[in-house]
Amino acid sequence: MSAFPSSDQASSVAESSSELEFNPPTPVPLRRNRSPENTANDVELSPKRLLRAHFRHKLNGPRAESHRPLDAGADAGSDKTWAERLLQVPINFYTSDGFSDSDEHMPMSAWQIVSELATRAVVTVRFCQAVPFDTTGAVATEASGFVVDKVRGIILTNRHVACAGPFVGEAVFENREQVSVHTIYRDPIHDFGFLKYSPEDVKYHDVHEIELDPSMARVGTEIRIIGNDSGEELSILAGHISKVDRNVPDFGPMAYNDFNTFYLQAASSSSGGSSGSPVIDIRGNAIGMQTAGRNQSATDFFMPLDRVKRALQLIQEGKTVERGDIQVQFLFKPFDYTRRIGLSAATEAKIRAYKKSEVGMLVAETVLPDGPGYRAGMIAGDILVSIGDQIVTGFVQFNEILDGSIGKTLPVVVERDGQEIELQVSVEDLDRITPDKYLSFGGAVVHDISYQLARYYCVPICGVFVSQPYGMLPLEDAGEGVLIRSVDGHLTPTLDDFIRVVCQLPDRARFPVVYYSLNDINEVYVYVAENERHWTDMDLFTRNDHTGIWDRYTIEPPPSMPSDVGATNAGDQLSISENTVQFTVSSKPAVQRIIPSLVQVHFYIPWMINAFPVSRRTGTGLIVDAERGLVAVSRSIVPFELGDLSITVAESLTVPARVAYLHPTLNFAIVQYDSWRLGNTPVKSARLSGKRVTDGDQLLLHAYVDKKGLCSVKALVSLVEPMSIPKHTPPRFRSINADWFKLDTRDVQKYNTGVLTDSSDGEVCGLWVSYIGDASDGEDSSEYFYGMDARLLLPVVEKLRSDAAPEICILGVEFTTLSLIEARHLGLDQTWVSRIREHTRAMRHRQLLMISRVACDSMCSGTLEPLDIVLEMNGSVVTQNEDFYGIYGMGSVKLTILRNMKVISVDVKTDQDFGTDTQRIVQWAGAIMHEPHLAVRQQCRKMPSKVYVSYSAYGSPAYAADLAPTSFITHVGEVATPDLDSFIIALRDLSASEDGFTYVRIVGIDMIPEVISLKLNSHYWPTIEIVRDRTVECGWDRIHHDS
Repeated sequence: MSAFPSSDQASSVAESSSELEFNPPTPVPLRRNRSPENTANDVELSPKRLLRAHFRHKLNGPRAESHRPLDAGADAGSDKTWAERLLQVPINFYTSDGFSDSDEHMPMSAWQIVSELATRAVVTVRFCQAVPFDTTGAVATEASGFVVDKVRGIILTNRHVACAGPFVGEAVFENREQVSVHTIYRDPIHDFGFLKYSPEDVKYHDVHEIELDPSMARVGTEIRIIGNDSGEELSILAGHISKVDRNVPDFGPMAYNDFNTFYLQAASSSSGGSSGSPVIDIRGNAIGMQTAGRNQSATDFFMPLDRVKRALQLIQEGKTVERGDIQVQFLFKPFDYTRRIGLSAATEAKIRAYKKSEVGMLVAETVLPDGPGYRAGMIAGDILVSIGDQIVTGFVQFNEILDGSIGKTLPVVVERDGQEIELQVSVEDLDRITPDKYLSFGGAVVHDISYQLARYYCVPICGVFVSQPYGMLPLEDAGEGVLIRSVDGHLTPTLDDFIRVVCQLPDRARFPVVYYSLNDINEVYVYVAENERHWTDMDLFTRNDHTGIWDRYTIEPPPSMPSDVGATNAGDQLSISENTVQFTVSSKPAVQRIIPSLVQVHFYIPWMINAFPVSRRTGTGLIVDAERGLVAVSRSIVPFELGDLSITVAESLTVPARVAYLHPTLNFAIVQYDSWRLGNTPVKSARLSGKRVTDGDQLLLHAYVDKKGLCSVKALVSLVEPMSIPKHTPPRFRSINADWFKLDTRDVQKYNTGVLTDSSDGEVCGLWVSYIGDASDGEDSSEYFYGMDARLLLPVVEKLRSDAAPEICILGVEFTTLSLIEARHLGLDQTWVSRIREHTRAMRHRQLLMISRVACDSMCSGTLEPLDIVLEMNGSVVTQNEDFYGIYGMGSVKLTILRNMKVISVDVKTDQDFGTDTQRIVQWAGAIMHEPHLAVRQQCRKMPSKVYVSYSAYGSPAYAADLAPTSFITHVGEVATPDLDSFIIALRDLSASEDGFTYVRIVGIDMIPEVISLKLNSHYWPTIEIVRDRTVECGWDRIHHDS
């Protein structure tokens, strides 16, 4: 029986590898000198037959134990292995058309066999980088890799897949078997790394390993790229090597860029997901690895495997992969270019004589300040001639020399302006300048600057890089690539220096941070930060390649700052007796009257809840009661209670504050400070006007503007109309059922919040407020600005002035306006039309209010319905939002409505404290859950659960599993979770599957149910509960639920 499948069998080979019936023949040596007497007994294999035997052996292994493996000696008298003999086969025998000779036929093409074999080694790598690190943000994505050592469980992939930062991932084999992997090596410069899995975890898949053969990467070689192209799990792309000496492509600033190596190039049209795929030749060996490509063309770039193969061998031998460097980036330049920059004819002749096929030389592109090359005198434009006693024209030789010379000083000959110059250059250890730890604190992440970033911007490898400029270090104003120079007056050239300074600062202490952006090193910035040690821990993570986990060490905070002091913006602590400050004086009486009533309100948000998109807000507040320390401010500045709140008086004194009241539907909050903290500062209560703002009113707008102080401008009211702010996804606070007014004032957007006063008597007519809405023009969000009548504040302020809690009653509905003619078409009879006309005779618009939404859990749900037109309330005609302000103290109202072309009367209960603020949140798997806030209840028709997902952190299990905001978790496994209590209990009893996954049932805001699976990792994403507790210093208690 033939060892090859028949033509009938061939069609099924691609469907199931288990149906392959190849049996290898007994290995027979290919002899060079054959004696006549052995001719009858020995079988001479042609190159084609030898190749077939090689493929069959790779697919099925030796048929019997007596048969030697291909890497064993051919016979006792042979010094060549089968693998070595295969290398002697002429390359023209490796074709894509299959193999046939006079006595055998092979219906399957060689590429089919090679591809079938290689797919058993290729894996899909699904991975997360837990935090932003170096040039890569926190991500959750997938790529490719391939097994290079199945005994040890080693997978080769790209460095940008193995991650410079904390990696969490799985490898999925062709048969959909999944194993956990961790990074055991990532090259400091080049785009390759190794992942490791436990071979015993693979129970069903017949794993193959692909050999690395960098020597076969030649121009014209036909190739196949096998990997997870476009996330399709398995794709096979074809091409031919067109270049083997291409300089590495430049991916731009703040991106990972390989350097000091050649790349291979081919036109194979790969796309995202194929990174890490093997580039194989007809022998089934990897001659390169897919790395990148051009979006607008078919061009792809491959990592050559010379240094990869060396690193793999060292790892297999249990040795350290040593990498040397001189902090100089070289580019390969052709001779026509090097002649133009000073290469002498004699040197060119010497190089061409040394290697006739050579077409160029290495030229110094970037010499890092204070690096070994810089200290030796090397400059950009130097042409490399030799290192030691070896002429060097390529990167393989260049890297070989440096990797073997760590700690040594080598003579390096360069040519500059036609003259050879010998430099003495010290070779340093690349691991010494590669970041392997980071500090996470106060929402920010920092680590030492990397060689990657320093090389791209040509700066010394010195300084602390802010990979996540967030939370207590919101340093985005400088642009990307923020580098910290000093903290609290102390230089911080390294992360260790940085830690020594910040770990000594008390909680809530203010300190200056001097920093600059790598994009513009000529401009230096300073930011006064407030130390945050009460919401989050200060954790130092250090890379551990043995376990694949970055070990965590929590740095305990020093004693807190005394609570009975205030603070100036400069960070000085003041005793209460020193807390008296004076306001600026204005020459305009109308402005001077309001100045003592204006403050700046600052709010820091430690966690993303209620879909609020930013961590820090500052705006203008209005003192409405100086004795009780009551300040009115927009809810775009103070959206909820969870956070650190403070006010600044006269741009000189900052004191803590707390939330006193949040209006559920109108855009204002009342915050409160302790008045004794201001000493004798002459603050005053503002006078709130009872007059309605109308079109054409002349007002003054007062607002604190960043870096400009208090500004006052004239403002003309151009339009008063019902508020109409589009709903946001995910839902966040929206002001509804109120009128707003617009100002005809230039550049009003630069005043994000402010106070509006009458230009004649100085009374406060309204607040200038903002609302953060849907994204536009590529931004994360857009901001709306409008005026809100001061009369809306009065009921709440009066209650608070009497030391009573405001018990505001509202209808849990959202209104929209409807014209009278539209109402007639919907069934409004002439009698009601006449009444409406009479009621609106003095008004600019004749309109009615129609219900657009009913909050799903409001008291009026089931009584009122969308599209109901409200005609009367308690016997009085209602046509505008203001008509409903009178229900603040009513437990119920009687409404006359038009529904389905009929006028009916209904008794409706009002909602009290309907917008109760979020009092409890749960962090789990990188997601934040809490009870649905009012904006959610306003936008969905029912609540599937009270476990609402508000946020998923990038790079987390929740983000990878698409546990997105607007989801309700109804079950953990099969345990129902109707509320947060049951959710916490379910998490305590949670048991993951063998592969570490658990599943949850969710329902979206669109009421579509789903089941998703997550692989939990409590090391980076612990389970923490944050509960309102006024006895705790910050007002909230943290409860850790992980063991």
